[in-house]
Amino acid sequence: MAGLTREELRKEIADTVKETTLPMIKEIVGPAVAEAVKAAVDKAPYASGKNPIEALLAAAGNVPQKTASAKADMVGRFIRCIGAAKMTNRQPIDIAKAWNDEGMVAMLEEGSARAKAVPMAAGDALAGGFLVPEQFSAEVIEFLRPASIVRRLGPLTMPMTTGTLNIPKVTAGSTGSYQGENTNIVASNLGTGNIKLTYKKLSALVPVSNDLLRYSSPGADAVVRTDLVRAMASRENQAFIRDDGTAATPKGIRYWASTVLNATVTVNLANTVTDLGRLIVALMNYNIPLTKPAWMMAPRIWNYLMTLQNTNGFYVFREEMMAGRLWGYPFGVSTHVPINLTDRGGTAESELYFVDMDDVVLGESLNLLIDASQEAAYVQGTTMVSAYSQDQTVIRAIQEHDLVMRRNESAAVLIGCTWGA
Repeated sequence: MAGLTREELRKEIADTVKETTLPMIKEIVGPAVAEAVKAAVDKAPYASGKNPIEALLAAAGNVPQKTASAKADMVGRFIRCIGAAKMTNRQPIDIAKAWNDEGMVAMLEEGSARAKAVPMAAGDALAGGFLVPEQFSAEVIEFLRPASIVRRLGPLTMPMTTGTLNIPKVTAGSTGSYQGENTNIVASNLGTGNIKLTYKKLSALVPVSNDLLRYSSPGADAVVRTDLVRAMASRENQAFIRDDGTAATPKGIRYWASTVLNATVTVNLANTVTDLGRLIVALMNYNIPLTKPAWMMAPRIWNYLMTLQNTNGFYVFREEMMAGRLWGYPFGVSTHVPINLTDRGGTAESELYFVDMDDVVLGESLNLLIDASQEAAYVQGTTMVSAYSQDQTVIRAIQEHDLVMRRNESAAVLIGCTWGA
């Protein structure tokens, strides 16, 4: 940089910052922040003696919080915006303007433009519901993953743009044979089938204090989003594990599994190890490749395995399970695996699942419908609660999805399990 004037040197430094630092900001924090910083640096008066690095830091520090907020927080703010619109009989975009939320205004304008031809359009919350834009629906789904053990263990997720989706499956493989001299090759046929995913509608009701809806508060966004995710995750997790496919529910892994084994009656270390091995061998006997195997269990079974000791007082599985694995495979723990079953005549029986998640297919629409009501009632425990009398707005979220297994043999269930009872 020898021979440059002071102004040229400052300009050179600023250009270097934009070429190297801004891409890092964009990757780590987000494009909105990067653009805001770039605009501030572009306006930096190089000839005025102002250090471009200082201009960069000042610009980064002055980025409005709404610009730098994560998409996940935008989801919560979006939902509050819909609720406030219903509460005040106004359009969501008017609420967003009153909150001076430019990002939300732009997003609502885009959604409204795309949905003008659709009945109960996405741009009109007073028409019966508001269709959450895909990018924010996807963020809700991302938050569902750690909350739902089936999602977290990594099923094959496929988008469903219509109400049904057909998945081909192989029911019987081709076989080879040895051929003698002057004999014909024995032909074999590849057996194929089809499984169909069909939308199942999941509805979740989330009561929200009207105090959270009346004012724009960043902290309230996370509260609303978290409550919605918890309500949806709890019900879908139950469905994906144990619903039987009737009453408009998905069929859970328990009822897809072709292998159901009885747990050994006597509970001790040797029998526990044997039963764990039986589940794995059940899949291996069907030539399941075990590309993404995982366990699913109740908290009681998790506690039993964590505290199981050998005759020398050493914990058998604890160290591995503290790292999130059992026999080398990841596991998920959920209260939606019951501990009060009676399959083998007891009253405190549970189940243990071993599943190759690569054969679990979750089809879902990215259409998340949000509606709100101040007059609705909801059940809390055994009590019916009136939203109107509690000064609340009930947010209703509707999502559509289905779950199937490409091979029933990819799931094995150990029933009659009294470990830790």
